[in-house]
Amino acid sequence: MTPPPNPPSAPRPKQHWTERLQSFDRRWLFLAMGVAIVIPLLFPLNLPVKPSPMVQSAFYTVEELQEGDVVFISLDLEPASTPELEPYFRAVMLQLKRKNVKLVFATTWYAAPPLCERWIREMVERPIAPEGTPGYDGPPDRAYRKNVDYVWLGFREGKQAVISAFGADLRGTFDGRAADGTPLDQIPMMSGIKKLKDFKLLVMLSAGFPGIKEYVQQVQKRYNLRIVGASTAVQTTDLTPYYQAGQILGLVGGLANVAEYEALVGKKGTATQGADVLNVTHGMVILAIIFGNVIYFASRRRRKVVAP
Repeated sequence: MTPPPNPPSAPRPKQHWTERLQSFDRRWLFLAMGVAIVIPLLFPLNLPVKPSPMVQSAFYTVEELQEGDVVFISLDLEPASTPELEPYFRAVMLQLKRKNVKLVFATTWYAAPPLCERWIREMVERPIAPEGTPGYDGPPDRAYRKNVDYVWLGFREGKQAVISAFGADLRGTFDGRAADGTPLDQIPMMSGIKKLKDFKLLVMLSAGFPGIKEYVQQVQKRYNLRIVGASTAVQTTDLTPYYQAGQILGLVGGLANVAEYEALVGKKGTATQGADVLNVTHGMVILAIIFGNVIYFASRRRRKVVAP
């Protein structure tokens, strides 16, 4: 006996557009975010930037330096912070070198010396923007010579205590020698430089503790030091009060601020590219939030309409 045929299945009700979007595969969002990151890196957008007052103050404080002035640069960082701080180092080095000032480098971070020495080789001992550099119309810089145009003092442990010692007796803290063993008395540019007060300006690159905050707390007010600096973005809120109080004369906080500094120096670099990525990805996040809220409120409204 032939079994009776199965009754035809009822047609599935057509999904409302809000229901279809609720099942949207979120991997498309991840793909869109990846594209938003890659495209500005491959094809720079060069979005306009407007320097903030803190960044402008840092730039113009450096611009006030005169040829032959000696500047102390404290590189208190580690390799993990290079994406935010290396672009600032490149920009401020170009600015300092084209003004022909003398540079003295030191660090209070034990992980910093290999990184500092690479930066010095690549951006101090070599020109950053020689004459004819594409996209740069400012004065060219030149290669600096060790123990003639710059001195690398090296690393000293001690955190706040060693920063305080820098203020009282920089030479004694480094045993009167540069990192390569050359006596400081034999380096002409170090004539008259014995403590932090003898420098025209202190330029700080700070990734955390110890850094700008500790220099302000230990030596700035005691010796009436002129300080500008750059920090990672996460430190900006902690350091801004020192700028507002006049204890630091300028602050460049995070990659977006470094892009502003590059614009003032006149040579765009990786910070400008990074700022493009930040702007585009932040826009993507905003659109995703709007997208999710539209779906939520539309679906809630529909439930109210179809409810018995």
